[in-house]
Amino acid sequence: MKPLLAKSPDRGTRLSSKSPSAPGDRPLVGLKHRLACLFLWSLGCLGTASVWAGAATDEAAGASVDRFHELLIEAMRTDGFDRRAALLESAVTDFFDLSTVARVSVGPSWRQLAEERRSAFVALMHRLITATYADRFDGYSGQSFVLVDVVSASTGPVVKTLLNRASGEPVNLDYYFRRGKVFNVVADGVSDLSLRRADYAGIIRKEGFDGLVTHLEANIAELGGAGD
Repeated sequence: MKPLLAKSPDRGTRLSSKSPSAPGDRPLVGLKHRLACLFLWSLGCLGTASVWAGAATDEAAGASVDRFHELLIEAMRTDGFDRRAALLESAVTDFFDLSTVARVSVGPSWRQLAEERRSAFVALMHRLITATYADRFDGYSGQSFVLVDVVSASTGPVVKTLLNRASGEPVNLDYYFRRGKVFNVVADGVSDLSLRRADYAGIIRKEGFDGLVTHLEANIAELGGAGD
């Protein structure tokens, strides 16, 4: 395997404690009390539901990472770049938020792109990510993945894991989720998405968006031709 990178009461209905209540007052007060209790109960239920919804989301994120890691182990046991890429291709689509990866990677230039070019670049990112994983996870020698924790971030769950290698220190891999899919992977504190954005910005500044596409196509071809 290659190195990784309080509301005021209504004054019109308030009762004076010094004056007797009118015959119709008590049912009204009782009704208000029951409605208030019902309102507070419903808030409690909503709060409980949101906690369980969050837990379910965290659990789903952890399970998604586990499945992806199992596939990476299978890929490492598979000979040949093309066979590994074919194994990973659909999983990359299911696991990664490719639209967000593409948009953030390109940066401000994304707003200037027609929809057709955006779709084409998302497809290009799919090919690049697939090729990158097929190239880096190219040999099994006892590696294993461990799910360490799932924490909350502003965008969604963050699944913290370790990649234990046969030799060398473990690698910390943190997966950042947005709407059920991963949009960033941080390896030992280094953000893959931040690196992409910085690298792509430099190429776009010098050679434009078309130049970036050319570079990425060449990168994919190089990864595919590197062999095992």
